[in-house]
Amino acid sequence: MTASRAIVGLSLLGFADALYMLAYHEGWIDHMWCPFFGEGCEIVGRSREARHAGVPNAAVGAAGYAGMAALAAAGGTGLPAVGLAAVSTGAAAASVALTWEMATRVRAWCFWCLLSAGINAAICALAWWNVSAGGRGPAKAYDKREGRPNRRTRAGRGA
Repeated sequence: MTASRAIVGLSLLGFADALYMLAYHEGWIDHMWCPFFGEGCEIVGRSREARHAGVPNAAVGAAGYAGMAALAAAGGTGLPAVGLAAVSTGAAAASVALTWEMATRVRAWCFWCLLSAGINAAICALAWWNVSAGGRGPAKAYDKREGRPNRRTRAGRGA
C-alpha cells in the first residue's frame, strides 16, 4: 500500500468521524456513543469550545479531511504532495490546540476528538514521509527482500 492510499483511507475515516461529531453538535442526533469517557463526548461536543469563529470545529474537520483525501488521491510528488503535507501539518497543529482546550477549558475528554487527533498525526507523518521519499512513501522505502532500506529512495541513502 502506498502512502497516498493510506492517507486517502485515513482521510475517509476522519471524514466519517467529523460528520458524526457534527451531527451531534448540530442536534441532528441526540446522543453520542463515547467509549472510555462516559458523557465526555457529549460535554465536549456541545461546549463553547466546539465552535471557533462561529463555525463548528467538526465542519472544519470534515472539510479538511475531504481536502486531504483529494490531495492524496492526486498523488505523486510536487505541489500536491507538498500541499498535502502543509494541510496535514495545520490539521495536526489544530488537533494539538483542541486537545489542550479539552483538557484545560472543557475539562472533559472526547473519544472521537482524540481519534481525530490520532488520524491527523498519522496523516501528517505519512504526508511528510511521502515528500521526503520523493512520492514513494514508506511502502517503497524499505526493501522487504533485502531486509534493509531501499537503495533507490532518499530514505535508503540516509537523507
